Amino acid sequence: MTFDEGGRVVAFGEFPRLETERLVLRRMTLDDAEFYLRHFSAPDIVELTAFEAPKDLEAARTELRAYCIENFDRNTGIRWGISRKPDPALIGTCGFHQWVREGGHRARIGFDLVAAHRRKGIMTEALTAMLAYGFEGMRLHRAEALVDPGNIGSIRTLEGLGFRREGVLREDAIFRGRFTDDAVYSLLEQEWRAGRPARDPKPS
Repeated sequence: MTFDEGGRVVAFGEFPRLETERLVLRRMTLDDAEFYLRHFSAPDIVELTAFEAPKDLEAARTELRAYCIENFDRNTGIRWGISRKPDPALIGTCGFHQWVREGGHRARIGFDLVAAHRRKGIMTEALTAMLAYGFEGMRLHRAEALVDPGNIGSIRTLEGLGFRREGVLREDAIFRGRFTDDAVYSLLEQEWRAGRPARDPKPS
């Protein structure tokens, strides 16, 4: 990594592979295009992310390249593919985007998981490792998330990790012809450090 005079990361180095007790978080490649197409075409994922499904495999490759590969190369964000040990098959993704290094030292997080693997503590385990990398490796001051106010599962995950609700951006986006709200959640470095022991993932 490359650091500024204040010790903040200004550029990534080698892609960080993260491991937890049950999970591997690794770099995605174009070989993951079929997973990307299948995963981001699932109706619940489309609805929860308010992002239309890729039209075909070639479109999936284009999106995968832009959102999961080139963002790291451009030092604008990082996205991991999530798999359960010892199976290498991906079951979801998580990462940082909109990384602001000057004047904020913050990044926005995103995460998604195949429905069959939800409610098992998997995303909490993955995000715990990801946030540790963000606050320690990237030296973020703030992590934030925008989430549909009706997405109770994601809200519970965020709150369980110590994120605080700041408010609602009313009708700040449009999806399929309707304006939608975004609830804003954030976690500061000092809050993360203070609550870290209580947030160690406990597999269920």
